[in-house]
Amino acid sequence: MRELQRLATFILLLTISAAAQQAGTATTNAAADQALKDRFREYTDALTKRDFATLDKIWAADYTFINPQGEVVTKAQRMSNLKSKATEFKAINTQQEKLHVHGDVVIDIGRATLQGAYSGKESSGEYRYMNVWMKKQGQWQLLANQLTLIK
Repeated sequence: MRELQRLATFILLLTISAAAQQAGTATTNAAADQALKDRFREYTDALTKRDFATLDKIWAADYTFINPQGEVVTKAQRMSNLKSKATEFKAINTQQEKLHVHGDVVIDIGRATLQGAYSGKESSGEYRYMNVWMKKQGQWQLLANQLTLIK
């Protein structure tokens, strides 16, 4: 519950920060957009290939995942699910819909078509995602993300 409160506070602060920023960041947004597309592709490849070293670098130390069942999952728990093969992805196809750049923090919203299993249960389908990325030491790291099944 504490992690959800922290994530909600973080998103609220991002919203306030966005309102305070001036217009005219199109060049920055375009650069961030391309860098994040590349990083997101690296992330989805790491998930399907079970590349734990890459996932460890992409997920921030305090990474939080809200899974399609609404459960809050830590980085360690998510890594454990992947290593045990309880969670496995055969294919991940994404379509970015919105990208909100706030300096070194970005909120990425889109759709994902997944083929695979989550926590041992077939979970293929169409999902909406929200990712919160932060640039740290020149690299984009995933702070938090959420998947919601589209019915």
